[in-house]
Amino acid sequence: MKKIGIIDIGSNSIRLIIVQINKDNSFRVIDEIKESVRLGKDMTPEVGLNPSRIDNAIYTLAFFKKLCVMQNTNGILAVATEAVRRAPNQMEFLNRVKSELSIDIRVLTGTEEAYYDYFGAINSMDFSDALIVDIGGSSSELIFVENRKLKHSISLPFGAINLTEKFSLQKAMNNKSENAIKEFLTSLYKDIPWLKEVKNVPIIGIGGTIRNIGKLHKKKTNYPIDNLHNYRIPTNEVIDIYDQIKGKDASQRKKLKGLSKERSDIFVGATSVLVTLIEYLDLKELHVSGSGLRDGYLYEYIFKNKKPLIDVLDFSIKNNLLNYEIDIVHPNHVWMLTKTLYNELNPIINIPINPYKILKTACMLHDIGIIISYFDHNKHSSYMIANSKINGLTHKEQLMASYIAALDRKNEFKINLKLYQHLITEQDLDIVDKLSILLRISENLDRCLNGNIKMVSCNIELDTVTITVDAVADPLLEITAALDCASSFEKTFNKKLIII
Repeated sequence: MKKIGIIDIGSNSIRLIIVQINKDNSFRVIDEIKESVRLGKDMTPEVGLNPSRIDNAIYTLAFFKKLCVMQNTNGILAVATEAVRRAPNQMEFLNRVKSELSIDIRVLTGTEEAYYDYFGAINSMDFSDALIVDIGGSSSELIFVENRKLKHSISLPFGAINLTEKFSLQKAMNNKSENAIKEFLTSLYKDIPWLKEVKNVPIIGIGGTIRNIGKLHKKKTNYPIDNLHNYRIPTNEVIDIYDQIKGKDASQRKKLKGLSKERSDIFVGATSVLVTLIEYLDLKELHVSGSGLRDGYLYEYIFKNKKPLIDVLDFSIKNNLLNYEIDIVHPNHVWMLTKTLYNELNPIINIPINPYKILKTACMLHDIGIIISYFDHNKHSSYMIANSKINGLTHKEQLMASYIAALDRKNEFKINLKLYQHLITEQDLDIVDKLSILLRISENLDRCLNGNIKMVSCNIELDTVTITVDAVADPLLEITAALDCASSFEKTFNKKLIII
């Protein structure tokens, strides 16, 4: 096991994450902190980075290094982006950090920054085609992804800070300033030839501005889930948020719930980048990504290559299991049995969605609650599934998986439909009920945790379903346990359950 610190020296904020990486390459974030230093503010063409802001940055980096030392990290990986990238006094800053703190900073090119944004998003979200946008303090990266591959990218030398300064957007925006910034942005977008290829794809947003838009939207809609990663917003509602805020000055924005006070003065300029892009390309949905440059850098460090994951969900599930020190053999076997039951009983299950990801998540993670307590561990597992970062799922899929796990032992868990009415319908609960019975049967068929039941097959008749087991040794115990589900099975599927 080792720990590393990853520092992202941005034009607005400096961020640190400390990550524990295990021998099996599973990992977890154990600390995170950020400071708003605004290296990109008060820059001049002649000098570059403002001396007082350099001092603040070094003070912040010294504190971050102390945190890393106190947590016994094995090393620090530090990267810097646009403000440092274009500063005439770049070497002065880098040399001071090296001499005073013994930290080597890698200054990323715009192409490298865009790549790490892509690598962070593609390994933590399940999408094929998208336009990724990262709105930073002094630059904005646009990345076009097609068939999960980075097809085009560009780093544009404007962001929240320099746009705010250029168009005086600390004040309330008026028609003149809005038209000026939109004309400026649109002219730049028109000069990107490949951008015209981007049609009918989601826009995936990275960075503090995007997260703030997500928080504002969640407040407005009373969204019941805290997790911002993969939160989805119709773009017309993004434009509504922009329209409501653009007429307020920085002091008025500070009073808005969900909007970071330290970002309130630069929020309108940054949001203009997103809204103008949405309108230029007529994109319909924004997906908030909680993963970006630092995550992409971390994935490359762990994978030791630039190949994106083939199955984001599978990697994320296994990462959780390994971190919770759960033996993967039993959940793998339960998933195999459950998947087989689903495929064979599909004619009578009759649900309108492909539940593969939901069912796999519930099967693989149904026992993680044992690390809290064996007693009522299905309820603990449900909470942990609902509140963990499980990449590759929508919020609805994650919630449904947590409900299936909650019903793993017996059909007593009460689902708060009122709380989650925006996400879960009565039809969804019917799907949960059907899939949970399959999980309960499979869990009981591996009651001894030894894979005694190698395989199952099903025969559907008018009034009965017969499950035939192929066992290594006498399967009486497993069959008896599985038949505890017979009454629930008959109630749900209107057929008597027989297991032989």
